[in-house]
Amino acid sequence: MVDHDEIIAARRALGRHLAHLRKDAGHTQHSLARLVQYGRSSVANTETGRQHPERPFWTRCDHVLRTGGVLAAEYDRIADLHHHRHRPADPPGSTSAAAWWESEDAITARRSALTTATDDDARLAHLEDEVRQAIADNERCPPATLVARLRPLRVCVDQLMAARQHPPQRARLYTTAAHLSGLLAALALDLRAFGVAHAYAAEAFDLAHAAEQPDTQAWARATQSLIAFYTGNHRDALAYAEDGLRHADTGPHRIRLTVNGQARALAHLGDRNGVDRAVGRTFDLLAEHPPDGQVSSSLTLGPYCPTRAAANAATAYLALGHTTDVVGHLTTAIAAFDTAQLRGPQALSRLDLATAHLHAGDPEQAAELAMQALALTAEHRFESVHQRTHQFLTAAHPLRHHPRIQDVANLLADRTQPRIAPPAGLRSPT
Repeated sequence: MVDHDEIIAARRALGRHLAHLRKDAGHTQHSLARLVQYGRSSVANTETGRQHPERPFWTRCDHVLRTGGVLAAEYDRIADLHHHRHRPADPPGSTSAAAWWESEDAITARRSALTTATDDDARLAHLEDEVRQAIADNERCPPATLVARLRPLRVCVDQLMAARQHPPQRARLYTTAAHLSGLLAALALDLRAFGVAHAYAAEAFDLAHAAEQPDTQAWARATQSLIAFYTGNHRDALAYAEDGLRHADTGPHRIRLTVNGQARALAHLGDRNGVDRAVGRTFDLLAEHPPDGQVSSSLTLGPYCPTRAAANAATAYLALGHTTDVVGHLTTAIAAFDTAQLRGPQALSRLDLATAHLHAGDPEQAAELAMQALALTAEHRFESVHQRTHQFLTAAHPLRHHPRIQDVANLLADRTQPRIAPPAGLRSPT
């Protein structure tokens, strides 16, 4: 019989092990709690042994801390101790071991079902292609239009998930489902459905976790960082980006996580040195991924291109009030975004350049660029453009009586009407 005190001691030892691994990974109790979707006080109680969560918590900790599964394995050992403590002994001479096993016929029937219940590869391939195309079309199509286009894809995902697939097909399905949920998160953000955006982004990471695809987990964390950034949670945006980098290893998402996630969040937290380091790493990483001449999409499944990286770096430095070299980077970025006809980046880079012109004492040119940005996105209603225009007007507040600055403020006010709601059936993840 296993002693109760032995189980309590084992649980406390597991909590101490968690605390040690967390500190080694550079996490606070708060940042770990955010990433595993658990309360901070509960993490603290778990580390001291006063609380003993179920297995999913330890599995999440293993993935966030990249332990190779040691915490879940230790939890299983403790659970086994608990089981043996409460299991009644077999009566003397018992032959109940035979009852442990299923019949051979049942095993054979299940094996037959596994070999015959194959996934519809054509549907899965279609789903993968459509999601990739939708990611490429993001920032070109109005968000509401793109969400409507994704309705049948969502239905397809649900149908496939209800079926049975072989493990490689199941991994493909979960990976594509993660990309679909991440895209829906970004679109929900544009449509100001912030709670839905957070939920979809969390679902994207959970699906990537289920697929056991670190590259997809890194992509999902980058999307969670984006949602957190535009909902004003800059510390969360930084935590998601840094955890994404742990998953990314040497993969293609390091550039996006570093410049779009880390650099911009650090800028809003006032960390100039951190921004310098992140931007420096970004351009070092770009050297490892020779550009193909194309402008990458914001949710790209590959590496960020130099144009988008430079535009993000400019955004970070402008948030710190630093305009050195920003105008040249943004002018080049605007030309590339105009050629690619990416409405969101066309507008955002113009708004950043407008802010730089404000700092240079040229309100006329600044207002002209801001008006261009709003005209480019008149039919799109990007939340990022809405927020960036507010930031421009905040910077222009000392010049608020300037006629052209007033024109920008009036046009934005006209836009601040009830926005397009997400189509029915896509207001929360399923």
